[in-house]
Amino acid sequence: MPKLMSIIGFIVICAGMDLLWQSRMEIRYWFAAYRSVLREVVRRRDLSRLVSAARKRQGAAGVLLGISLVFLIGPVLILTGVALMLLFPNF
Repeated sequence: MPKLMSIIGFIVICAGMDLLWQSRMEIRYWFAAYRSVLREVVRRRDLSRLVSAARKRQGAAGVLLGISLVFLIGPVLILTGVALMLLFPNF
């Protein structure tokens, strides 16, 4: 069972990486949007124009899901499986 949990964690990480690869254009857009908002905050200008443009763009959910699969859910499953293998070797 713990080995299966670790394998499922690895598969979840692979699925998250695939989701991030599919949404790589959205990652570029959101990184550029974040950079422009940060630049406007430093220059103390009006942000309403940038915020309204960012609301029209879709695809942030895929990026967030991919990041959470790669950096949160997958590693937690792998570490849980490894911990169970170390704590209960006969399980």
